[in-house]
Amino acid sequence: MNILSQQKAPIMEALNKYKKMRVVPFDVPGHKRGRGNAELTAFLGENCMTVDVNSMKPLDNLIHPVSVIREAEELAAEAFGAKHAFFMVNGTTSAVQAMVMTACKAGEKIIMPVMCIAALLMPLS
Repeated sequence: MNILSQQKAPIMEALNKYKKMRVVPFDVPGHKRGRGNAELTAFLGENCMTVDVNSMKPLDNLIHPVSVIREAEELAAEAFGAKHAFFMVNGTTSAVQAMVMTACKAGEKIIMPVMCIAALLMPLS
């Protein structure tokens, strides 16, 4: 087994490297790394806003990670003692729905605790 360095932070390192490239954003998000919305920048902080960027090659792609996100997922899996770890967006609802859809086929039933988010009770198509 290849032991990974838990001292690394691949996504943060890639974001900082990208920030130093001084790329001018012509895509989303609309705040343009904080320059387009002074109130939001004051609220969240300049450091946060300057690394709020869209998915692009230097930063990998969450749907099919091949570089920094993949490395970060491998580090997370090792840290948690798991075979694999997958990063998700859109909150816990989408993560739990993805787990359910992975484990269950159409028409199958699953027992879930009463504390589950109400959105999970909606039909998954």
